Parts: sequence; structure tokens; C-alpha cells
Amino acid sequence: MSLEAGTRLGSYEIVGSIGVGAMGDVYRAKDLKLGRDVALKVLPEEFAQDPDRLRRFEQEARAASALNHPNIVHIYDVGQEGDTHFIVMELVEGSNLRQLLRGAPFDNKRLLALARQMAAGLANAHQLGIVHRDIKPENMMVTADGFVKILDFGLAKLLTPFESHSELATLARFGTRHGMLIGTVEYMSPEQAAGKAVDHRSDQFSLGLILYEMATGVMAFRRETAAQTLASIIENEPPAIPELNPDCPEGLSRVIRRCFNKDATERFDDSRELLRELESVSTTPALPPIPPVPQNPKPDIAPMAKGLTALVGSEIGEALEGVSREIGDALREEETFHLQRLDGKISTLTKKRLRKKLRRNQLSGDELVRRGDGDEWVPLYESAVFRHEVPARRGDPADWARRRKLWGFVRHAATFVTFGGAWFLTTGEVPVWMAFWGIGLATHAVNALPATFLRDRRVQAVPASEAVPRLPESTASPPEELLLSESFRAEVNRVKNLLNDRGGDDTASLAAEVDHIVGRITELASKHRDLVEQTSVEEREQLGKSVQDAERKLIEAKGADDRRLYQRQFDVLRQRQQAIDKALVVVERLAIRQNVAENQVKQLRLDLSRAEASSASAPELTSRLQDIRHEVDARELVDEAIAEELLS
Repeated sequence: MSLEAGTRLGSYEIVGSIGVGAMGDVYRAKDLKLGRDVALKVLPEEFAQDPDRLRRFEQEARAASALNHPNIVHIYDVGQEGDTHFIVMELVEGSNLRQLLRGAPFDNKRLLALARQMAAGLANAHQLGIVHRDIKPENMMVTADGFVKILDFGLAKLLTPFESHSELATLARFGTRHGMLIGTVEYMSPEQAAGKAVDHRSDQFSLGLILYEMATGVMAFRRETAAQTLASIIENEPPAIPELNPDCPEGLSRVIRRCFNKDATERFDDSRELLRELESVSTTPALPPIPPVPQNPKPDIAPMAKGLTALVGSEIGEALEGVSREIGDALREEETFHLQRLDGKISTLTKKRLRKKLRRNQLSGDELVRRGDGDEWVPLYESAVFRHEVPARRGDPADWARRRKLWGFVRHAATFVTFGGAWFLTTGEVPVWMAFWGIGLATHAVNALPATFLRDRRVQAVPASEAVPRLPESTASPPEELLLSESFRAEVNRVKNLLNDRGGDDTASLAAEVDHIVGRITELASKHRDLVEQTSVEEREQLGKSVQDAERKLIEAKGADDRRLYQRQFDVLRQRQQAIDKALVVVERLAIRQNVAENQVKQLRLDLSRAEASSASAPELTSRLQDIRHEVDARELVDEAIAEELLS
């Protein structure tokens, strides 16, 4: 059944068709309640006519909706409109892995990046006891920035055992369309091919088949017919990966071989172990073994002893003279540094002079410095001289330099007073030469006391074209009244009132759980607001101008030193620009998590409003609240990492 654009299914309006698959037609739709684009999959009519199959589908989809991982497509809703049953899920823009495999074999860096994401999604699902059962390239979506999303968790069990892979069943359901069969059969595990029960290790075998194809460009067990393919999966071993791709890392080949074990007990007991193995694989080729050191024949000691006796006196004397010359040369040679100030001026200083300027607080630490014989410019605050003169453990370097200058004067003055007082008590007079000491102390005061009133030099303004944009300091989260909509807060109050009306000893604990959920949703909203502010159009435009200006200076630079300096500045700005681009994706995902959680709270209120639900048992309500809490407490590692990077 094909749906036209504009067709309404519940609160979803069809926008257009995305594709046709074994599990039904997929459409792009608009969520009219939340105003977001979603993917809507309409199940085939034969599924809707089987009540038992629909019941299993709803149970499986409900379990899959609990999955919250950046590499798994999130299921939002399961609905029915008349005789049409559908499932609503996250819309992913990109290409499926089958399309990308046309360019296989992949380079090792890209292969491992995709493999680790696929393994991470499977490990998360397996940890919750959910098995996919139909891992194949068509169910792997890859976005333009290389982000993997696994599709159709919970849908494979909708098929009766062996139905999706049997040649007869395939022909009965889809006619004789060429290729429909092979796309599924070639990624089955031996236990699936034999019609046995499967667990998470079946998904590991299927993942190994995908990784094999990504590494070699060929399907491991492909044969002319489906029956031959099934027999090959059960009985045969594929060609070794090094024979087809000698550049494939040995660690990756080892992981794939373990996934290919015919005996499921020989694969990974825990898919998280599979993920750790992939993360440990390096794309750097191993160093060749060190050849053994040739063994010399046993030396003749007697002649060597005689020669050593004759030479020992003169050799020791010459060695001592050489050491003395080296020490003298080192003492006479003064190490030099080149210092580039914030205004671009470059000066040459001796190490002694540089340390003196740091002690006098004449440098902020943001300048660039390189050794006289060095090639690389580094920030002054990263140099050994700065760390020696301004210890990091003392807090802000400029403040510590000022405090050291002030305390130096205080110690000088205390010594002057103590010595002068002791001399006077002993002799009854103050010596004339202490007047010269007093002049020196006054000069010290002139140099030291103004340091207490100087502004911190490290926060002086830098020209916009040369500055790396800085983010505002994180502030405390505002109250929920400023972050959560009035309608949602009203829904929360209705939920609490319904729980109070229900009564029972568990009312207080349930209400506390609701308050915790609201607090976490407020945190999500606060993080979303902060990222929106820090990725504003103005911020991106200013950063874009800075990048263009740094690129222009890099092109116009004439000397090698200037080119290295501007290249470093350009790289920092580009990294900042890439972090903001990633953060825009985080903003969207945070909004989705918040919207889903708020929608679940509203659904809970509707359920509690029904008469039959008002008497729900405490375990049932606790389970519902825990599901909502799981949604808002979910930690998407990629999102959190990008957010922390941007906020740092």
C-alpha cells in the first residue's frame, strides 16, 4: 500500500517516500505535535492480519524503544490508523553501508572508525538483552560526517523463524525480484542458517561478515544460489583477509576470525569485549623485528690487559681535560630565545634576561617563544623557563609573579629593619653605610609596589583577526521556570495531583521520582540553551572571518618562521570551527532527548487520567517512571564529549 504526500496517520503527516524494504515502506513524515521530521515505516498488510505477530511486534518495538545510544536509530512511537500499523523512528540523513561498499575495500582508518561505532551500538543493545537478528549493510546508515546509525532494532523478530531467509518464503512474499534473497542470506550466522535459536553472538557473526566485506571488497560466503550460500556459511571458511588485502591490520583480522567461529561459544561472551578489541587495533604498521646481535668470539684477555695498562694513565688525563673543556664551554655559552609579542614584534633575549622579565611581571605568558636553534614557536606559558619562574600550582601565573615581587620587597624591608635594629641595640648607633642600603630598598619599593595595582596582562584584548574566540564562563543553571514551558510544568503538576489522588504509601517516593525527572529535563534544557548561545550565527560569522584572515596571512607569509606561526594559528581556529559544527549536531540531539522525555511525561498523565489506570500498582508506576528517567539520564558519549570540548 503506497501513501501519498499529505496523508495523515495519527499525528504524523506523510511528506514523501524514502524507500521500500522487506519490513515495509518507509516515508519521510512530519510530527505535527513536536514539529520535527521523522521516518515512518508502514508494516506490510500480511503482518497486520496476524494478531500474534502484531503482539510480538509491539512487545519487541517497546523493548527496542528503551535503547538510547548515539549509534542506534531511536524509536519514537508505534501506532495504528485503521488497518494501517506503523512505527515512527529517528530520521537519518545519509547513505546506507550497502551504497558505500561499492568503494570497498575501505582504508584502515575509515574502516576502524565505522566498525567501532557499529560494535558500540550492538554492545549497548546486547547489554540490555536485545538482539538484532538481521545485521546487514542495508541496516547500517552512515551520515555525511561518518556517523553510524543501526536501523530496525526489534523488527527482525516480527518474522517467523527462517522466513526472512528462506528462498520459498522470499519468492512467496516478493515474487521473483532478483537480489532480494541474497541481501539477507549472506549475512546470516551458522545457527540462523541451521534454524537454531540465536543470541547476541549471532549478531557478532553478522558484524564480522560486514567487516570482512569492508576490508576485502568481497562477500565472505557468496555463492550462486541461496542454498549454496547457506551451506557455505555452515561448512566452509572464507579466504584469509591478508590474501585479499595485505594492508589490513593484523588486529582487525584477528577480531574478524573470532567472529567467524562456527561454534558460537568460541566468539565473544560479551560484545563489549568485541568493542574493546576493535578499539585496541592500531592502523600503524608494526615495526619489523630487531635482528639478533651477532656474538663475537671470546676475546683474548692477556694482550688487552697489557695494552690497557700502558694507556690508562694518558687516557684518564685526556678524558678529564675533555670534560673540563665541555663544562667551561657550557658555562661561557649563554642560551638565547626569540620572543614574539602580541603586537607581532620579535626580539632576541638571553635566558637570563627572559627569566628577569618574567620575575618583573613584564610578560603575560601569552607571547610566543622559540629557542635560538629551534624551529617551532610555542606559547611562552608552555616553556620550561616560564614553568620554572611561575609554578602552575600557584594559581594564575601573572598574579603569582606580582605576589612574588611584592613578597620579595617585604622580605628585603624586614631584613633591613631587623639588621638595623640589631646593630643599634648592640652599638647604640646606626652605621652610615646603611643609608646606601636604604636607597637600594627605596628603589626596590618603586619597582615592586606598583605591581599590586596592575591589571592582569593575560586578559588584555587581542585583535579580533588574531584571537581565538573564547567561550563565556559556565554559569549556574537558571530556575526551571525560565527553561521549561508553562504547559509542561502544568503537566507535571497534574501528574503529581493524580498520584496524590491515587493515594498509598508510595506516593511520596513516586512524587520524588517525578521531581528528579523534572530536574534532569531542566539540566538538558540548560545545556541546550548554553550550546545554542555558543553556536550563534554571530559567533560562527566572527570565527569564519578570523579563519579567513589567518588563512590570508598564512598565504602571504614570506619567512619560514612566520609561516609556522600562522599555520599554528590557522589550525587552532579550524579546530574551533569544527567543534562548533559538531556542537550544532549536539544541539539538535539534546532537543530531541528533551522533547521525547517531555512527551513521555504527558503520556503518563493521560494514562493516569483513565479510570482503569488510576489504580495501577506501585511496580507498574515505578517502571513507567524509571523508563522516563532512563530517557533523560541516558549518556550519549559522543554528544557529551563534544559539549565538554566546546564548553572547555
